Amino acid sequence: MNKVTLQAFSAGIIVSTTIFAGFYYMTEPNEETGPTVEEAKKLLNEKGYLVSLQKDERLNSEKEEKRIDKEEKKQEKEVPKKNNPVVSYTLEVKANMTTLEIATKLEKEKIIDDAARFESYVEDQGFSKNIQIGEFVVTDNMTYRQLAKTLTQ
Repeated sequence: MNKVTLQAFSAGIIVSTTIFAGFYYMTEPNEETGPTVEEAKKLLNEKGYLVSLQKDERLNSEKEEKRIDKEEKKQEKEVPKKNNPVVSYTLEVKANMTTLEIATKLEKEKIIDDAARFESYVEDQGFSKNIQIGEFVVTDNMTYRQLAKTLTQ
């Protein structure tokens, strides 16, 4: 290789590097590289997967559960005790039962007073996806939260 060929080759490398650098730094990066965290969680939930919470969210949700439990205990103390005997019922949850079917059975057996309200509570609090198959003994003096926890254990 002679001197002129080497200079031409070097100039070509410098020019091509300059062009690549110009495109790299002058164009905007593609922001749509994938779904956001919220979109990914929603997509996974729709597909039936269970998405666990991050540590901070889990700690916050546990604190929220403890706060709700304290409020419910406080409400239970404020509610005057019934002189009626406690109604107990063995609920059998079968595969593919909906929360509405479960709530309707509980209302029919006088365990809860409003099936729609119980179903709404179970859905809103996220218990509906964790309901287990089996037989559960429930009573009419249980709160919605206690009922939901019983059905998900």
